Amino acid sequence: MAEHQDDSDNQYRRYDDEPSEESPLLQGSESTAWKNGARPATSIINQGSWRRMSGILLMMVISYLVIGGIVSYKRLSLPSPKSVVDARGPNDFSAEWAWQHLEQIAQRPHPINSRENLRIRNYLIQAVKDLQNEAHYVNRTVELADDHVKLTLTKNFLSATSRLEFYESSNVLVRVVGTEGRAEGSSTGRPEAVVVDAHFDSVLIGHGATDDGIGVSVCLEMIRNLIHHPVKHNVVFNINNGEEIGLYGAASFMKHPWAKDIKAFINLEGAGAGGRALLFRASNKALAGHYSKVGNSPHANVFGNDIFKLGLIKSGTDFSVYTAYNIPGLDIAFYSRRAFYHSLQDDIEHTSKGSVQHMGNTGLIALRNIADSDYLIKPKSIISSEASIYYDVAGLFMLVYSFNTYLTLNYNLLIVAPVFIAWAIFSAKRHGLTVAVVLRSYLAMVLSFVAAAVTSVAFVAFLNKVNPMLVYGEHWLAFIFFVFLCCTTIICVQWAWVKLELWLKGDMGPLELTLERIRVDTEQVANVGMVLFWWTLLIGATVLGRTREIGLFYFISWFVATSMISAYLSIYPKRRGTPWTLARLWINFLPLMMVLDIAITNMIAMSQTLVDGTPSFAIMALFALCALNCVMPLIPTIHRSANFKKMGQVSVFFTLALLISACIVFPYSAEEAPNKLVWRQIYDLDQDASLVTVKTMNRLEKIMDMIPEAKTRECGPDPVSNNALTQCIYKGADPKLVTESKKSGKEIIKSSVSKPEYHHETAGEVESESKTLVRTVHLKWTATDSRLCSVQFSPNSTLVHLKLAGFDEPDQDYKSEVAEAIRLGMVGFKREYDQIWDLEVAYKVEDKHAPALEGILGCLYDEWDQGEIPAFTNMKDHLPKWALLGGGKGPGLLTIQKKILV
Repeated sequence: MAEHQDDSDNQYRRYDDEPSEESPLLQGSESTAWKNGARPATSIINQGSWRRMSGILLMMVISYLVIGGIVSYKRLSLPSPKSVVDARGPNDFSAEWAWQHLEQIAQRPHPINSRENLRIRNYLIQAVKDLQNEAHYVNRTVELADDHVKLTLTKNFLSATSRLEFYESSNVLVRVVGTEGRAEGSSTGRPEAVVVDAHFDSVLIGHGATDDGIGVSVCLEMIRNLIHHPVKHNVVFNINNGEEIGLYGAASFMKHPWAKDIKAFINLEGAGAGGRALLFRASNKALAGHYSKVGNSPHANVFGNDIFKLGLIKSGTDFSVYTAYNIPGLDIAFYSRRAFYHSLQDDIEHTSKGSVQHMGNTGLIALRNIADSDYLIKPKSIISSEASIYYDVAGLFMLVYSFNTYLTLNYNLLIVAPVFIAWAIFSAKRHGLTVAVVLRSYLAMVLSFVAAAVTSVAFVAFLNKVNPMLVYGEHWLAFIFFVFLCCTTIICVQWAWVKLELWLKGDMGPLELTLERIRVDTEQVANVGMVLFWWTLLIGATVLGRTREIGLFYFISWFVATSMISAYLSIYPKRRGTPWTLARLWINFLPLMMVLDIAITNMIAMSQTLVDGTPSFAIMALFALCALNCVMPLIPTIHRSANFKKMGQVSVFFTLALLISACIVFPYSAEEAPNKLVWRQIYDLDQDASLVTVKTMNRLEKIMDMIPEAKTRECGPDPVSNNALTQCIYKGADPKLVTESKKSGKEIIKSSVSKPEYHHETAGEVESESKTLVRTVHLKWTATDSRLCSVQFSPNSTLVHLKLAGFDEPDQDYKSEVAEAIRLGMVGFKREYDQIWDLEVAYKVEDKHAPALEGILGCLYDEWDQGEIPAFTNMKDHLPKWALLGGGKGPGLLTIQKKILV
């Protein structure tokens, strides 16, 4: 065997030494047939050995496993938490110290409409006062502000629906005065500041450990760090309340006097159960650049900006509020295990001190970089507001450059790549490398790409029917399936194309020599064609960057560059006989790492957004796109195997095995991917009826069969989510508050309507001559154990005015059609319990005898953990281990309502 192999290698070397011979794929149509011992090339194209094919396949698999392993390790590993003793330097963060605060914050659920929320606020105020005392001993200034903003909005920042909203702010505002900063009442120093934002309210049922207890705890440790290691400029901490019900905390801060000094912000958030904190949105290059200098653990990717632009994330953060006021900043958030986001599992047991340390490390250093720079004092006309491209490479280092730089780089590559292809053709012209040959190879790649894309979409649609929650619990299985599906499709297309080429040329020749020429020459042509292929995709990426500021495809620029290197190393005959398979894979190491990094981050971050209403088709299609970009660089290596048939058989086998697994696998698990349900109860005081609504993406009926109260139910598509979710409605147990009120005879919601007043419509300040009257009444009510109430009227009502006593009219900062907002009613939040609500209602009537306007008055309740909502407890106690109750969007786990006539 060894001797025969040496003879074969001598034949190949003889061929390399005779470059004037034309190869089967590069020869012209006038080539003559081989003489003695001739066999059609189409009959021997798949006669390459299993040994050669398996060796190349093994190298491909090992290379991808190594690259994926490096990325996965860096993404899943966390820094060791530091104690207060260890965190002595200005850039040292103590997760152990912050964790002590988190243990206090995440003891119980603390949504804004709960007494636990008040306890948390008082705890934070006392913690800041203790820090003020600590600052006093080292002659530093820490200020705690009163927050008495009363906010009036006509549009919720988390909703596209306009309605009138009244909110009494209860933020905890802290300012750490810098060495060149201005203190309260001082006439010296600079007022400019950066704000660090986190919210202390939790969702309805979660303990708020990662959303956003860690962010709040990090803020407290940052304050302590700045006391002992001051920065130049002021730092404001907006530890806000009401984020979960409409980003109210950030919106109300913008009406606080301190807001006028803010020039940048850092928002600390949680959208998962910990892991590494990701910089997923940045307003401009300068701020992203400050973040990039956070040491050896940066985690950032511009895809976060892009998926928000594309609408693939159905949630929002305070980033939206600050940017609406033209304040640039950074959005940093957890994203791992999103199934636990807004759920019962958002507790201290399901996160880690390592997560606190990572957010603290990156957030603190980024803050210090910004606060110690001149960024805050530069005029806006000088500071670049241009969007940027930013990403880290496996957490080792981070690259940041502006969109102009990105586009300029692309423009240069769009010019250089065709010049390189022309040079390659000229250099290898004597070996038969022509424009026509390169174009044919390029066409084969385009066909492969299109065929793989079409096949992927077809199987996305198929899996979306058979197992729509596949990516929710088994995202790795889904991604690997699409990798092998794309690989199989590409092998089939390339195989068919080579056979077509050889058949059209009628190539004949000795077995060994023909095999070698097929192996070498098709790989050489594929390398040059690959440059042209990536060049084509670069055109699309450049257009998206220029028109939409979509930078997600930054890796294509790298593929263009590395594919030119690969082509350069394959255009000379003597190099064609050397084993470049492994070399080619490692030439593409950096862009492959970037693509796999995007794929892995997407799998972790996006797969479990399905329960938020993101369509499973869109998520699986995103996985397929990542898989396709991972497989396309393998085309030259596939050609080198010299056996499309054997490689295709292996790929088909794995594809079928993975497909069967994807179809039958159970997508839920208690540890990583429980089926998350959204639960709501409405109790109608007039009807003395209680209705519970439960929503989820999949297998709801199976879950409802396990709930004793839900034996009788009505189920169907959920219209609110555009039928993306399924809902079931059933009669649940009466809330504890209702039961107690029946015993005591006390009204839960006690309301009254004043005597109506009438006047004609006004145009400006002048009363019109219209016969239409405007009826004005005052609706007053009190609510037991609730600080959050709403009044709803029919959208077709003739409302012209709604005003809650104590609140001003919406000002110009909140631009929306007030008339549209009024027609949908109002929602209001009071800072304290047991308050009197006084709502002025004005609407048009034809005469004084017109019937009263009908509406619904409802007050919301979120406290459940002491048995206040028995129907909720009943559901929670009977769920299977693979299901979990989540909070959903907005307030109101329980709504108690009554009809009103005004």
